[in-house]
Amino acid sequence: MMKPILHLALGLAMAMSGAASAAPIRQMAITIDDLPVGPGSMHSTPEQEVITERLIATLLEHDVPAIGFVNEGKLEVDGSVDPARRALLVRWLDAGLELGNHGYAHLDLNRVDPAEWQADVLRGERVLRPLLAERNQRPRYFRHPFLRTGRSLEVKSSTEAFLAAHDYQVAPVTIDNQEWIFGGAYARASDDPGRRERLGETYVDYMLAIVAYYEQQAEAIVGEAIPHVLLLHAYALNADWLDPLLSKLAERGYRFIPLEDALAHPVYSSKDAYVGRVGISWLHRWALGRGMPESTFEGEPTLPGWLQQ
Repeated sequence: MMKPILHLALGLAMAMSGAASAAPIRQMAITIDDLPVGPGSMHSTPEQEVITERLIATLLEHDVPAIGFVNEGKLEVDGSVDPARRALLVRWLDAGLELGNHGYAHLDLNRVDPAEWQADVLRGERVLRPLLAERNQRPRYFRHPFLRTGRSLEVKSSTEAFLAAHDYQVAPVTIDNQEWIFGGAYARASDDPGRRERLGETYVDYMLAIVAYYEQQAEAIVGEAIPHVLLLHAYALNADWLDPLLSKLAERGYRFIPLEDALAHPVYSSKDAYVGRVGISWLHRWALGRGMPESTFEGEPTLPGWLQQ
């Protein structure tokens, strides 16, 4: 006869095995753009401090090794760096989170001269690089504003070479989305708790649908599940609603990993030959590079009509 304690242990093991099969292990790097806070013009410095603290607290609670991408123009008040806003970046580093470069003024490479764009990249590290050097670190990753990497191969190649010469690796995105629309609406609804509640709940549902869509895209384009890179922003929206979103992602089987670990997957060595007027997911760049038909991209979740209006 099986001993009761052994029977219990086997039962627990079978239950855990069943739970594991129900929720497959998935991996995701969380990247957060527009630090210290966006839209910067819609939040006072004290409000930015609250947003930053809530974002960081949520990331730490969920054990998320996120990376934040900085627009140094948002650090300035009346043309000078505000020490209180610089301190928000220090708070990220004190929490053990990484910082990358997102350009000084969030310039669109498809709308400005490449030389102006490159100068803006360097202007975007005047605070960041010394700040990291104090901790024996350096900015490793650059995130293209609007995910726009050039409308010609010449511009794309020259700016990639420029970034590499300054020790930057491009930070790709596989799970692109329209979270920025929710973020702007949420900031404007600061005096309407009911509208914020509706926006937040709809946002979480939308993001889960987007994640499911790009999971399917990875299978269709790459042929397997991959470690995803999710694009979010340092919004009041996420200060309030990132917690339920991360909880739902964890329930879906996601484990949160550093960007470096995600990029170690071989798919991120795939050639990105995309040039065009819009910024798109790297999954779709790879699909276009492989000559896959446009029908591959069908099924992306759309925003509700009331939000678009």
